[in-house]
Amino acid sequence: MTHDVFLFGAGGHAKVVVDVLRRQGIGVVACLEPHPGIDFLDGIPVLPEEEGLARLREQGHDRAFVAIGDNALRRRIAVRARADGLTLVNAISPTAIVAPDVDLGSGILLVHGAIVNAASRLGDDVIVNTGATVDHDNVVGDGAHVAPGCHLAGTVTVGSRTMLGVGTIVIPGIAIGDDVVVGAGSVVVRDLPAGVRAWGNPARVREERE
Repeated sequence: MTHDVFLFGAGGHAKVVVDVLRRQGIGVVACLEPHPGIDFLDGIPVLPEEEGLARLREQGHDRAFVAIGDNALRRRIAVRARADGLTLVNAISPTAIVAPDVDLGSGILLVHGAIVNAASRLGDDVIVNTGATVDHDNVVGDGAHVAPGCHLAGTVTVGSRTMLGVGTIVIPGIAIGDDVVVGAGSVVVRDLPAGVRAWGNPARVREERE
């Protein structure tokens, strides 16, 4: 086993993950992609997913991170990786602030300037992106993404695989269901049921997701 990790994914989101991991002192040995291309960042090789995974496991690598922005796809790959015996690490920027009593799952990304306050809980494979804030007593479900510049007040619940677009604001006590997409710049002042798209100020349900 080695201290370094490999990534699932080699897109723009993966570049952010590489930066955060390196600032933690964790090296990235390779990225896995179904259709690999050239090295994508500082010479990190991009390998075909199945063949590359087998090769990395033979070399003793069992620590990984799923560096994919799409919530549903990230969760599917992460669940499969855990079932295959891989350890999914947390990528937490040194500039992120996390209260000591926050309950963190695994496979979590906290980007630069993210803040997670007291008594909150983040499930597996959650992203709290650049400059986003999660206040006290929040629950963020598995695979959810709190995009850059979002601000969640206290006692907010965000469902699994839900996407809060850039700059979303959520007032205290709101519950947002699973598989919701909230448009950028929205202000959420009422609960949102599972499986909808909502946007606006105040955010209103506009359509059901397929």
